[in-house]
Amino acid sequence: MTIQDKIHWMESIRGKNHPLSQFQVWLDRYLPSYHTLKLIQVGGTNGKGSTCQWLNLILEKEGYKVGLFTSPHLVSHSERIRINGIDISEKDWEHIFDQYFSFFEQEHLTMFEMDLFIAIAYFLEQKIEIGIIEVGMGGRLDATTALDYIATLITNIGKDHMEYLGSTLPEIAKEKAGIFKKDTLALVYDTTYFSVMEQVAFEHGTSLLAADHDLSRYDISKLPKYQIENLVLALSALEELHLLKPAVVQDVIDTFTWEGRFTVLRENPLLIVDGAHNVPGMLALIRSLKDFHGVIYFSALKEKETQAMIELLLQLDQELVLVEFESERLCDLEQLAKRFHLKTISFEEMKNQLENTEKNALICGSLYFIGEVIGWKKGEK
Repeated sequence: MTIQDKIHWMESIRGKNHPLSQFQVWLDRYLPSYHTLKLIQVGGTNGKGSTCQWLNLILEKEGYKVGLFTSPHLVSHSERIRINGIDISEKDWEHIFDQYFSFFEQEHLTMFEMDLFIAIAYFLEQKIEIGIIEVGMGGRLDATTALDYIATLITNIGKDHMEYLGSTLPEIAKEKAGIFKKDTLALVYDTTYFSVMEQVAFEHGTSLLAADHDLSRYDISKLPKYQIENLVLALSALEELHLLKPAVVQDVIDTFTWEGRFTVLRENPLLIVDGAHNVPGMLALIRSLKDFHGVIYFSALKEKETQAMIELLLQLDQELVLVEFESERLCDLEQLAKRFHLKTISFEEMKNQLENTEKNALICGSLYFIGEVIGWKKGEK
């Protein structure tokens, strides 16, 4: 198999993750020194990836060798595993995959479990000093929770993946708080369901803290509001862990980027892509777009609250266009177009419009959709 065949095989795997106890058995058997890694886990509904990136960039600026595991990827599968901002190489990825392929196949690991396993193997091989791990979905039953951590962080609580995590926000908060561990720092930014999560923390043998950090020494005027919230959580965690060097923070703020999250792909006319893919994420995006004038291109997957997101985007009172892209999970755009009296176009039509317009444009609604756009702009797809 070529490396593309191997990645395609992984991405074709369907099924539920195994129990955490089983994943821990595999780690103990094949990667017994995983306990030696110093890891920070980040969960929540929105802002997980951005918070991971704040932690990653600040620690890297301080001189640490930092591993980063996030999902999903936007353009290349290798984006999920990075050290000091550099994606795992094809050679290193293939070496680890080949080494454990028979185990992956025999035990029927999911793609996410294989990604996480490869990341831990890579971090051990490369002798990272600290690792940042983004929760895949939920928390309590997520494969990442099988690992040991020096801190567990939660950004916020919102409605997403409700078919798996619960039908109410307190239920979702309880699931996400399932990442807390005995005698391990537990921090949360959004305190709306603090009492629910505090009870879970108590049951798990730790105390829950609310993130709080004085930003008055920094110039944060160019940051969207939601990124300021993620920054506060990251700084609070590093301060509690005695890993914060304030002198490096402003440089990180001035140069911060997290691809697909309020990313400017073109200045004139303006082209912004943002992976807001649920109601809380869309609310955060809209708060940052009060002065936006232009065309909004939107697409989403079946399981998302698409009607609610469209209603929010219509509040911007700008032209809204629905875009079809290649995905088995694409929602019924034609039905949405009829309901809201909107136009539906193909991905190719959107590309043509963007290449021949003087209007500003915003593209949002799905990380997979955003990934297609970024790949196109990079010439990789």
